[in-house]
Amino acid sequence: MSVKEWAVLTFFLMVNNCIPLISNASYDKMLLASNRYIFVNFQADTLSTQIKPPKPQKDSTTVSFFYNDFEKLGSLRLHPNDTAIAGFQNYDLLYKNNYFFATLGNIGQNSRSLIPLPCMNQSGFDYGIHSSDPYLYQNDSVHYYRVVKTYTELTYTQGAKKEQNFHAIFSRNIYRSLNLGFDFHVMSAPGAYFRQKTNHINFVLTSQFFTKNKRYGVIANFTINRLRNYENGGIKYDSLFEQNIFTNRLVIPVNLTSAQNRVRETGFFMKHYFDLTRHPRNEKDTTLGKRKRFEFGRLTYSFQYYRQIQNYIDDQSDSGFYPKPIFDTVQTIDSVTVTKIINDVVWSNPSFNPQKKLRVFRLEAGIKQQYAEVSMRETKNYFIQYIPHAEIDFVPFPSLRLEARGDYVLGDFNEGDLSLRVKLSSTLGRPDKNIGIISLTGNYVFQQAGWFFEHYAGNNFQWDTTWQKQGLISGGFNYSWKFLEAGFNISRINHYVYLDSLSRPRQNQGEFGHIYVYLNGDINVWRFKFKPQMVYQTVQGTTLMRVPAFMGNLSIYYIQPLFHGAAVLQPGFNFFYNSAYYADQYNPATRSFFLQDKREIGNYLYMDVFIDLKIQHARFFAMYSHFNAGFMGRDYYMTPKYPMQDAAFKFGIAWRFHD
Repeated sequence: MSVKEWAVLTFFLMVNNCIPLISNASYDKMLLASNRYIFVNFQADTLSTQIKPPKPQKDSTTVSFFYNDFEKLGSLRLHPNDTAIAGFQNYDLLYKNNYFFATLGNIGQNSRSLIPLPCMNQSGFDYGIHSSDPYLYQNDSVHYYRVVKTYTELTYTQGAKKEQNFHAIFSRNIYRSLNLGFDFHVMSAPGAYFRQKTNHINFVLTSQFFTKNKRYGVIANFTINRLRNYENGGIKYDSLFEQNIFTNRLVIPVNLTSAQNRVRETGFFMKHYFDLTRHPRNEKDTTLGKRKRFEFGRLTYSFQYYRQIQNYIDDQSDSGFYPKPIFDTVQTIDSVTVTKIINDVVWSNPSFNPQKKLRVFRLEAGIKQQYAEVSMRETKNYFIQYIPHAEIDFVPFPSLRLEARGDYVLGDFNEGDLSLRVKLSSTLGRPDKNIGIISLTGNYVFQQAGWFFEHYAGNNFQWDTTWQKQGLISGGFNYSWKFLEAGFNISRINHYVYLDSLSRPRQNQGEFGHIYVYLNGDINVWRFKFKPQMVYQTVQGTTLMRVPAFMGNLSIYYIQPLFHGAAVLQPGFNFFYNSAYYADQYNPATRSFFLQDKREIGNYLYMDVFIDLKIQHARFFAMYSHFNAGFMGRDYYMTPKYPMQDAAFKFGIAWRFHD
């Protein structure tokens, strides 16, 4: 075989990945580079072959998403889609970020945060009841997916007492930059106790379109939420549960036998942006970059329609659980309808200019016009408000950043509300090599309590009053570095509005302090992963805000690769604890929590054991939750009169498709 024939054969085998490299004494040089770029030079009978590298191919399995805040950046703020195996067993929407919530013992029921943030609601008209918000698809949390190919993810989980969850996500590029997608979730959980069933349906349809040069873009979504929660008012006799007299929880008497809460919500949102400065037609177009020019910024307009109907229905009005009926002694049908129409116009100069350089000073200014309507007991109240708002982002050095935002409410009900938020961040070192980031935050909020706390007309509760605006001044410190985040926040709150022991609104005329210290981690030691979350908080100067002094959650994983890394197995444990305190009680008729002084709960450790498994695009989990139920006493409550779930086996599977 001649040298030339041998070279041709060798080249053929290399291109077809049959052999990685062939050495021969007649070779003067052989270079095999990446991206199929090959250059071969032979000393005898010279043969030169060059294959130009093709354009880099995008990974078809790459999926990311963004939110509706694209007016702040010159490009989309993309977040990687969560495909991690760690934490996959936390399928409950309430516990996606942390465990610090007081619940009613069954997935999907109303809840309250154990880290209270009064006076921190979104500016503008607010009805005031948010106990079902974690289970609603809301506009600010909608994901707009960026995909290369069609992306689909299906998830199914099953829990105790025939609890079932199904979740489907779909996203597809219809034509060039036009994308359509949806997110559908349905849940049914009968619960262990009588009248504890929850049934939820959530759906959001999304659409997005951006021109080729990204000068114009539009996103839109249509949301539907349907929540149906049966209400039992808690168990009548705690001793029947705590002494385990009835292992069948369905026979334990409850306070309400025919009550339920329903939430029906629909919404539509659309946001456009248009850059007032002309973009280059393509990457090779340098005519716009030859001379310095004035940039006119970005104009953004958004429209939102929102309508929520809250119904409380009880076929036994005079059950003795509530005060005497006011309107109807046969049946209670309390209905509240809240409608909002919001127009918002914003001008901004995004953080990144057309040359993709970080802008030293970013400014955003706009005005929001809001129409709100509240219907209750055949009465309607209308509000028209204008809310000017502004935001600055100052980056004098790559390691220093100052952010500030403020707004003010004009017109009707809560006129005069204002808020100011400031954050100063500094990188300790270079952006690419540092020992962490420290942040200082400050908040000043002067805000009217929600409409519910001043005006309500139900069959069992009714009031019509006016309160002074609540005030909050707070300052905080945060340090984050790699696997660690720690900080504290100190707040001073005055004219705090709350629900007293009779479930009626009251206002504290003084002021008090709230101190909140936290530590979060994500630590890897060999094949072990530790994810702690710890909180210490105290309230000084009042007993009207009740919180547990200490809360902690710790997840421990052992990571075991399988089949040469094709699969990952993660067995682990989860521990949750909060100290004892006089927790707020729940009122089903108003979907709210109120003070109580009869029962102290907490000081209990919840333990879960689980196994997570990931095989390529599939994830699995099997969990035995609260496996220590009964070992440490049967006094596990997060809300008085509502025992938490007993030990239960749960499992789930999620499968991703990219075609």
